[in-house]
Amino acid sequence: MSKILLINGSPNEHGCTYTALNEIAKTLKKYNVDSDILYLGKKSIAGCIACSKCAKSGLCVFDDMVNKVI
Repeated sequence: MSKILLINGSPNEHGCTYTALNEIAKTLKKYNVDSDILYLGKKSIAGCIACSKCAKSGLCVFDDMVNKVI
């Protein structure tokens, strides 16, 4: 069975984005595709600076939600 990660990047955990992702999850379920909705939270996420540290360590140099998702 396939599994899809749906990412909610809205500052409102249960707002319109969540509602839309929840509808997508329901539709996927009808087709036997499992999904999870991940809420990123309200904290800032740093942009990539192309330092290549993630290629060596497997983690971003910025300790934010990106590392938790990885």
